[in-house]
Amino acid sequence: MDGQLSELRQALVSGDIARSAALAKEVLAQGASPKAVLAEVGAAASAVGEKYEDGEYFLANLVRCGDSFKAVITAADPYLKAAGEGQEGRGRVVLATVEGDIHDIGKNLVLTFLQGDSFVVEDMGVNVSALALVDKAVEVGADIIALSCLMSVTRDGVKKVCSELEARGLRDRFAVLVGGAATNERWAKQIGCDAWASSATEGTRVARTLVTIRAEA
Repeated sequence: MDGQLSELRQALVSGDIARSAALAKEVLAQGASPKAVLAEVGAAASAVGEKYEDGEYFLANLVRCGDSFKAVITAADPYLKAAGEGQEGRGRVVLATVEGDIHDIGKNLVLTFLQGDSFVVEDMGVNVSALALVDKAVEVGADIIALSCLMSVTRDGVKKVCSELEARGLRDRFAVLVGGAATNERWAKQIGCDAWASSATEGTRVARTLVTIRAEA
């Protein structure tokens, strides 16, 4: 079984979607813990992130690896639900592309990498208002509100989320993480975000740090 799990991790890191799905289904059918299978996704996500940051992997590699992660997560989901383990995770994230922006490739990559790292993610899609985002964060008890912003003309959507939290007296309740081509770290700090990430892989690492900081506060 350990050998098969090791093969699964290798398939995930190489972005072999069919092989990843087949191995996941095989080990799950043989009685492997779905959490053990998802742990391989998390380990693979870290390895892929390192390859991306080292310049060995590029966006196309991230997309293929992300699809591999998604295939394994989908295979494991029925087993998690059967065991009553479906909603446990490292932390809970409300994720969306901000109001006025309909781009979803970056957001979807973040979604897959966060799920691969054992976060529970509420994906609200694209063009989501600040009001809807904050309402959802309150509803699900989120730790993080993660925002994607690809166009400079929609950066105000990020500001609106921070303002909405301030207006409701909720600013300290949620960490706000932002990323996307129209953003940078200096700007994110200026408007009141807690953190900024330059990529899906960095976003996952930053989310992990934010959850740890909140747990220790």
